[in-house]
Amino acid sequence: MLKNLFGKKKSGNKILVVEDDAMLARVLAERLKVNKFEVSVVGDGSKVLEEVLRFLPNIVLLDLVLPGMDGFAVLKQLKEETKTKDIPVAVISNLDQASDVKSIRALGADQYFLKANTKMDVIIQYVKDKLK
Repeated sequence: MLKNLFGKKKSGNKILVVEDDAMLARVLAERLKVNKFEVSVVGDGSKVLEEVLRFLPNIVLLDLVLPGMDGFAVLKQLKEETKTKDIPVAVISNLDQASDVKSIRALGADQYFLKANTKMDVIIQYVKDKLK
């Protein structure tokens, strides 16, 4: 089980969805909730760190194309911050250039899902497996 910022064990069911497409964010959040996960949604990259520190998620599901701050900058910020660097981040994006995938891996992403080619069930299973 993961520890929170203060060294105490925390429940392993909190997922932060970072997605500016309201419909996709809602569908993903609902699917996660049906599977007994607690979910918070943020649609603006500049608000992610604040929400991570407030919500203390076990996993962040991160889009790359966001208003405020793009997903690359968000990922970099999360991985450089001592309090958030160990939270797994799975990128869910339609950016599929090899250079984009290489960049997110170098920045510390745990997983990459191409939106257009990934069924919601695959993402849900990833979350379940990651939090076992």
